Amino acid sequence: MEAQVVTIDQPFHSADEKFIEITDHLRSAMAGDKTHRAIEASLETDGRALLRLLWQDHVDHQGSGRVSDAGCGSDGVVRSPTREDMETG
Repeated sequence: MEAQVVTIDQPFHSADEKFIEITDHLRSAMAGDKTHRAIEASLETDGRALLRLLWQDHVDHQGSGRVSDAGCGSDGVVRSPTREDMETG
C-alpha cells in the first residue's frame, strides 16, 4: 500500500485525485471492453479506497477536540475516557 501525502491547505485533495482516476478509467476504451461484473468489481474496490480517503481527510481536518472527563453508557454505568488497566501499543 502506498503512503498518502496529506496536503493541509487543500483538504480532500487525495480524494479528488482518486475520483478523477476512477472516472478517467471508466471513460477509457479499456473499461469499454470489460464485462459488467468486472466494472462493478473495480468500482467496489476503487470506491472503497475513495471512501477511505474521504474519511481520513475528514478526520484529519477536524482538529483536536476536547475529551470529556467521563461519560455515562446506555446501561447507566459512568466510564472514564481512559482505562488505567489498559496499555497502548
